[in-house]
Amino acid sequence: MLPAILIGGAGYYFIGIYDPGALDHHNVQLMLTMASLALLLEAPARRWAALLSGLCAALTLAVGMETVPYVAAIGLCVSLLFVADAAGERAVARDFGLGFAGVSALVFVVTIQPSAWGAAQCDAFSVAQFVVAAIAGVGLAAIASVESATARWRRRLASLAALGVVLGAIVAVLFPQCLAAPYANLDPRLKELWLDHIDEAQSLFTLLVHDPARVAARYATPLVAIVLMARRLRRGGWRRQDSLVAALLAVAFVVGAWQVRGTTFSIAFAVIPLSAWIAKWRARAETSSSPGVALRLAAVWLVSINPVWTGVAAAASVAFEKGKAVNDAATDKTCEKKASFSPLGAMADTTVLTVSNLGAPVLAYSGHRVFAGPYHRNVAGNLLALDAFLGSADDARRIVEAHRVGLVAVCPGNAESRILTRKAPQGFLAGLLRGNVPDWLEPVGEKGGPIELYRVRQAG
Repeated sequence: MLPAILIGGAGYYFIGIYDPGALDHHNVQLMLTMASLALLLEAPARRWAALLSGLCAALTLAVGMETVPYVAAIGLCVSLLFVADAAGERAVARDFGLGFAGVSALVFVVTIQPSAWGAAQCDAFSVAQFVVAAIAGVGLAAIASVESATARWRRRLASLAALGVVLGAIVAVLFPQCLAAPYANLDPRLKELWLDHIDEAQSLFTLLVHDPARVAARYATPLVAIVLMARRLRRGGWRRQDSLVAALLAVAFVVGAWQVRGTTFSIAFAVIPLSAWIAKWRARAETSSSPGVALRLAAVWLVSINPVWTGVAAAASVAFEKGKAVNDAATDKTCEKKASFSPLGAMADTTVLTVSNLGAPVLAYSGHRVFAGPYHRNVAGNLLALDAFLGSADDARRIVEAHRVGLVAVCPGNAESRILTRKAPQGFLAGLLRGNVPDWLEPVGEKGGPIELYRVRQAG
């Protein structure tokens, strides 16, 4: 217990998703996913545990679709454990399926307006997710409940395979759009100038090229945990609990290789085998006075604590003159602080033209409206802002007049501003940053602050 508390607490304190007051969907999803796993680890011995595990799995999907791989891995593990051991896992499979299907139905009815029940959304809980979850949960529970038809492992496997085929056919026929990549329909310009630069959406291979120090901070402890699980499998003594932990750890590591945000989950799953590893060496140290055992215990502790890797990576980055230390936050946060927007909040409400990174702070700290924001569904608004900033000053003026923009806000230190300036060095935004203010704009306030504001002059 002690290693788990220290490893998990240290790792997540430095990642930051559990900072006091942090309203972040990832921390809720991680809590629910870990709860689903923890309940399944004890499910055969605890009544209601599997039912509650299915409940947590459904709720984490209700929050967001990022957890689909982990929920799918949990469901697949429950099914395969039932195939391998019907006597011990039948009740677990049945209760998990009922909990998952029941809460999915409740979420669908409570959180979605009846007028939208027929609208499939691939990036949020909708009829598509409800239909799949309901059929999967009810199907698993039904198969597990028919003892005579699933007495042999081949019949159980065949029944579950048939359920998988039915689910695949339903998705392919009714919701084929959800088989595409998550950002397949995103405009190419938004992918180039926005998505490809989102910090948490970078891949492992991108980090290896551009920020190798961060790889150690995010991937080291999960990789060590995978090696430990592989050694355990090779040596024998494999348990059902090992299968659940190993499956989720492997899936999370693959997701993290695709997008770094997945390491939020892999670091958490890694805590379990790492804690067991430390506990084993602690037990050896208690029965041995050998200095070698004590040194190995210290080494095991150091290797298992994620902030140690972060510190080593930061030191290596400085030593090799990479130009920056390891930091999961953006390079410059001054453009997003509340104090930076106090002048804007004091002005009469209007529409503000700004880059997508500043859209959310403008909405949060003032009563103004914006076109652009860091949301993948906001395609039209983000493209409108790009057209204004990348085009000429005359192009920007036409957009400003057509959409009744009252203010233009720019942050010279913002990474997105630098990206757009490099893309269009002769564009409207680049000109503003060089001090070329067109006659239809007038500066507001003093120059030199984090946010530079310009008021649109009224015609006539």
